[in-house]
This record gives sequence, C-alpha cells and structure tokens, in this order.
Amino acid sequence: MTKRRICYIVSGIISILFIIFLIALILSQTVFKPKHPILQTVSSTVEGVSTYVVPPFDVQLNFTLTLQMLLKNPNLADFEYKTVENLVYYRDNLVGNLTLPSSTLPAKGSAILPCPLVLQIDKFVADLGDIVQDILHGKIVVETKARMPGKITVLGIFKANLDTLSHCKLVLGFPSMAVEDQVCDLEAKL
Repeated sequence: MTKRRICYIVSGIISILFIIFLIALILSQTVFKPKHPILQTVSSTVEGVSTYVVPPFDVQLNFTLTLQMLLKNPNLADFEYKTVENLVYYRDNLVGNLTLPSSTLPAKGSAILPCPLVLQIDKFVADLGDIVQDILHGKIVVETKARMPGKITVLGIFKANLDTLSHCKLVLGFPSMAVEDQVCDLEAKL
C-alpha cells in the first residue's frame, strides 16, 4: 500500500466518524431532546368526612382527599421516575402527605394515579381559631405540592435528569367538603 492510499483511508474514516457525530448531535438536540414530563392534578374529590366538636374549643376535622394525578411522558425514550412525593398544606402547615413508589413511564406514555390522602387538619393547625373561622365562612383552602424527579436515557448514551413540580390550590366547601375550585401550576427543571 502506498502512503497516499493509507492517507485516503484514514481521512475517509475520520470523515465518516465526524459525520456520525454530527448526526447524533443534531438528533439529540432536536428529535431526541429531553422534554419535561407532566405531573398534573386532573381531579380531586373529598371522601370520608368526619367532624367532632366538643365545647368549648375541641374541634376535630378529618377527611380523605383523593387526587387523580396525571403523569405524562412526551419523550421518545422511557422516563424512569423516583418516588413521587405529594404534600398537602393548610395555612402553610403540613397536614398530609403521600409517597408513590418509583416506576417507569414508557415513551409517549401516560398514567393516571389515584392519590388518597387522609388529612387531619385539627392536629396541624397552630391556632384553632383559623379552622373555626374558615368553617364559619364555609370554605377551607388547602394547597398540594407534588414532586417527580427522574431521568431519561436517549439512545442508551445521553442521560438527562428531569424534575417536575406541581402546585395546586384547592377550595373546599364546608360542610359539603366538595371541591369548589382548583388552580394548578406546573414547573419543570432540567
């Protein structure tokens, strides 16, 4: 073999590797670019309400708030999420939480998970006057905060960590304990 022929072969191999690298880079930034998964509360219902009032100031209010959480993966790769933590607050006090086990959402897949949370508001309210005042006004406002961290692997090579946060404000009517209003925001971090 001549030196010129070896030079052509090496140059050809380097050119082919460079083209493959460029194609992989372009695909990873367009078609396979990681998209943020969706974690959204699609509905909420109140079940199992129990109230107990003993004069003068002993008020107990327990109920089960069932949230239907939509988990959606818009990526062309499976999304492996760690445990989903769902916290419920009443006037900035934690009144309930639920942790869902880790799992995998298939590419372009979705799932609706029921999240039953037993709330014992009376045990977490610092000032009992707040809950009594809300009951007298006929509305109890609670906030839910859910977090879903996870990762996707594109083409078995590129890994991206994604973190999705959902924040909802629910207005519950009293004494019906029906959900009267629900406003949710979604935030995602790459």
